[in-house]
Amino acid sequence: MVRDGLKFLTLTVVALLMSGVTTLLFRSFESHREVLAVRWAERGQEALAAGKPKEAVNALHTSLGFRPDVRENQLALARALAASGRVIEAENYFLNLWQTQPGDGGINLELARLVRQQGRPFDAIQYYRAAVFGTWNGDGPARRRDIRLELSSYLVELGQGKAARAELLIAAGNNPDASSQLRIGEALEAADAPKEAATAYRNAIDDKTYAATAQAKLGELCYAQGDYACAAEELTRALRKPSWTVEQKQRMSTLQGNAERMQALALSHDVPSQMRAEHLLDASRIAMARVNGCLVQHAEQADMMQLQTQWKDLDTAKNRVELRHDDDVQDQYRKLIFSSERSAANVCGAPKGDDALLLYLADHPATQFGGQS
Repeated sequence: MVRDGLKFLTLTVVALLMSGVTTLLFRSFESHREVLAVRWAERGQEALAAGKPKEAVNALHTSLGFRPDVRENQLALARALAASGRVIEAENYFLNLWQTQPGDGGINLELARLVRQQGRPFDAIQYYRAAVFGTWNGDGPARRRDIRLELSSYLVELGQGKAARAELLIAAGNNPDASSQLRIGEALEAADAPKEAATAYRNAIDDKTYAATAQAKLGELCYAQGDYACAAEELTRALRKPSWTVEQKQRMSTLQGNAERMQALALSHDVPSQMRAEHLLDASRIAMARVNGCLVQHAEQADMMQLQTQWKDLDTAKNRVELRHDDDVQDQYRKLIFSSERSAANVCGAPKGDDALLLYLADHPATQFGGQS
């Protein structure tokens, strides 16, 4: 009995020792797997940050081989696959992650970009909107603003300007800070919503930090829309900022000077008739001088000779009197002014000074005043 008891005790001790060794080895192995998983994950993240997505894919695959349940590494691998051009694989990875968290804003955004690359606009728009209303960690308002801006740009590409403007107006209402208003204003311009863009820029003017930039953008927008009084005023205010570069200041100064001069050359029907007549007389002298000067260089040019004849027939003492009250005569002058500048530009090259401004009016009718070319 003593001998059997010793044997049993010995076997028990051996079993306990083996169990302890096995447990120790297993824990050591698990610890080693954990270390390797972390190490390869760090390599993958570093490669992805360094713009080496293929290396990142390999490293993250290895990391997930050791620890397949780390969601952060799963997301990183999906992003690395997308960055390396493996769009279908990336989409599948993100879809697997989406199934567990369909309300995750980041995953929906990634899926939107992936299906957009594949030319699937309906799915892309759905994912974008899910991303807008999805969950974000701490930076939700800013991320939602940025996604709406990205979505609006995509909608403009698709020719859905009305939908793009709707997204941007929501973003403008939710982000009253000046920095956001500037970005939204630029996007509204791209979406062909100049009035709304002007409102965004005016909202940004209230912030001293962004006032000059907003004034410059508003001035350029007003100029493009033919509101030259607004353009001159805002650009004058913007130029008071001392920190513009030489190139920026030169560009704005030129545009401001042009806006001032354009106010004296506005030829549309929304300008009071008497003032319009004075503008037309001023512009007609400029256009006739341009035609005559062009003929000096190209004496046998038929188009220029024909324009010179048309001016002789139109610019009579009688017509100059009727110009002050007859809309039809005013339109004849305006059309011949624009025709002269266009033809002279084709024959004699790009104009300068007032001729360049009249050519601009010919090619860009002042929409704010309802002008017609």
